[in-house]
Amino acid sequence: MLQDFSIKQKIYAGFGSIVGILLVLLLLAYNNFSKLSAATERDRHTLEMLLEADQVAANLLDIQNQMRGFLLTGEERFLTPEVDEEALLRRNLALAMALATDNPAQQERLRKIDATATTWLANIVHPLIERRRTLGRTDGAADQMARSPELATSVATVAEVRRLLGDLAAEENRLLAIRSAEAAELQKSMSMLLVAGGAVCVLLAIAIAFILGRALMAPLNNLTQVVGRIAGGDRSARATVLSRDELGEVTAEFNRMAQAIQDSQAKELAAANELRAKVGALLGVVSKAASGDLTGAVTVHGDDAIGMMGDGLKTMVENLRQLINNVQRAGIQVTTSATEIAASAKQQEATGVEQAQTSVEILSTTKEMSANTQQLLRTMEEATAVADYTTHATADAQDNLKRMDQTMQNMVAATDSINAKLAALSEKASNINSVLTTITKVADQTNILSLNAAIEAEKAGDAGRGFSVVATEIRRLADQTSVSTWDIEQMLKEMQSAVSASVMGMDKFSEEIRRSVGEVRTVAGQLSTVMDQVQKLAPQFDVVLQGMQAQSVGASQISETMMHLSDATQQTVESLKATSEAVHQLQYAAGDLQSSVATFSVHS
Repeated sequence: MLQDFSIKQKIYAGFGSIVGILLVLLLLAYNNFSKLSAATERDRHTLEMLLEADQVAANLLDIQNQMRGFLLTGEERFLTPEVDEEALLRRNLALAMALATDNPAQQERLRKIDATATTWLANIVHPLIERRRTLGRTDGAADQMARSPELATSVATVAEVRRLLGDLAAEENRLLAIRSAEAAELQKSMSMLLVAGGAVCVLLAIAIAFILGRALMAPLNNLTQVVGRIAGGDRSARATVLSRDELGEVTAEFNRMAQAIQDSQAKELAAANELRAKVGALLGVVSKAASGDLTGAVTVHGDDAIGMMGDGLKTMVENLRQLINNVQRAGIQVTTSATEIAASAKQQEATGVEQAQTSVEILSTTKEMSANTQQLLRTMEEATAVADYTTHATADAQDNLKRMDQTMQNMVAATDSINAKLAALSEKASNINSVLTTITKVADQTNILSLNAAIEAEKAGDAGRGFSVVATEIRRLADQTSVSTWDIEQMLKEMQSAVSASVMGMDKFSEEIRRSVGEVRTVAGQLSTVMDQVQKLAPQFDVVLQGMQAQSVGASQISETMMHLSDATQQTVESLKATSEAVHQLQYAAGDLQSSVATFSVHS
């Protein structure tokens, strides 16, 4: 099936499969993530409900403490705190009702809590406060209020509200546990989905790579093997077309090319055999002519290159026959003329040799001066190039040092900012310490007040038993507050110690950076001085280089002129020597020519 696809279609199909699997995996992961987000949102909703329930309980406790403080002391400051607890109670109940719109059972509990709290405030808290305000500071007012039956009713009412709040919190905790289990299961399923999907993608990618590699490499290997066979001398080797894609087309075209090459080689072999026969006939005639027999006949004719060469060779042999006849007649005349020319050439040769020696000495001196000038010119060019490179490199280094200086300045500023923030953090921790000290004092005073209240409750007997329980609970809360305050104070001390250590470390780091900035600026100044000196060298090198170039041009012109003169003189001497030698050779050649020409057979 893959054999009918093109390479582009194969690649698109393979990667399209991988992309499809990835899209399916992403859709499944998005679905699980949406469910996990919904579960997380429900967990947050449950935690908000629990927080509002705790806030309602705290508001009830604060209102109860304010009422009891006012009933014991009659001081209005207990009824005018900085925060209106009744307003907070109503607001927190309203928020809890809004959060519980999806849970009718919880809404029913909240309505009961709201009704009970409203009844408690209207029928117990406010009447007791008004009665205590009426008694004012009369003797026994606190004892009279402690024996009020409304206090026992208040304790029962608050206990009922706390029971309802406990039921509400238990229900929310149960829902939280169920939703946490669902979230954990969703996380587990998402992890399994990602692992399984990733494994499937990897396996699919490996399989597709294997299939594509096999589909692409099989035709290439087949074609490579056939090319190797042809390179080894097997001209009849052909590749098998394994597919209908681009590689199949390349294979078919390769087979067509191999067949064309084989046919062309067969034609060339036949032409070479014919050419070899014609060349053999021509070589026979040439060999006879080389041995002095000019009677051979050329039988090769035609319009091709060999036929034209045969016609030319035939003409050459005939011309050579005529030339030999002419040479035999001119040999005697050449011998006479050569004797006269030899005498004149000897005298001219002596004069030319003396002039050539003088020219050679002048040319040698000029060449040496030109070579020295060229060497000095190259040295000055290299020095100029080194100076330019040094200038650019120094400028780059100076720019890098400036950027490094700016970076270190930024680091110093950032370090100062961190030190300032750490100092502010230390100051905030000190402020928290002072607040904790105040809380500790309040807890101690509350503990003393609860102890006094417990003593007074014991004095009151059965009538003060409920107040004794309240005093014990207040003392326990005061102790817990003291312990928690001490823990917070210890953690603040540890935090202050860590902040102090961090400030010291950042100071040392700032000092190191400032010292490094100074060193970088020193190096930058030194580099600037070096760059100024190097820049001063460049114009001087240019002046010297121009002078050397002018001197080199002059030396080159002198050397060229002397070379021309030496060449002319040498040519004259060589010409005279050649003339003299030619005359001598001509004398000997004339005699040899007479004897050699006699060996040729020019008549058939």
